[in-house]
Amino acid sequence: MEYTRIPRNDRVRKLKLSKQFEDITEKYAAKIAPHLDLAKKAYGLRGQATPAHTASAKYTELIKEYYSKGGSLVALAEKLGVAYSGLRRRVFTSAIPPVARKNRSRATEETITKSLESILKARETSTEDYHQELHDAYHAGISLATVSKALGLSSSAPLYYAVQRHAMRVQENKK
Repeated sequence: MEYTRIPRNDRVRKLKLSKQFEDITEKYAAKIAPHLDLAKKAYGLRGQATPAHTASAKYTELIKEYYSKGGSLVALAEKLGVAYSGLRRRVFTSAIPPVARKNRSRATEETITKSLESILKARETSTEDYHQELHDAYHAGISLATVSKALGLSSSAPLYYAVQRHAMRVQENKK
């Protein structure tokens, strides 16, 4: 195995950069910390006007600002003691507007069967089509728990991700 020596100037530059990232991480961790406990209590729809949801929105804005300045979400997650995946989700789904409260499902067995057939067909076609069909079914009032059982999944969590991913894709295409 051959060892390549990094020139001194490059090592010094990397050290300076890592110090800058450490500083920005410290700065934003201090800004975020006061909002963290209350933000963790925000459950339900994002559009609610509760103190917890306000703290959560502020938390998300600070994370986005930190990330846009080149900060590392991994470093911030470690510093705050939160999951990296949660920070990443907040950054990338923040462009999606909050959804209105969903009405109780009025889907019939026939509509559910039709939707399941189109979901299965789309699943064989492409990921984008599959996500779109899941999104359409969900917004037509069909329970994703029902769909997950029909697909043989142990959890409906990946289906909720697919619905969100489709919404993100639509939002990206609007830009």
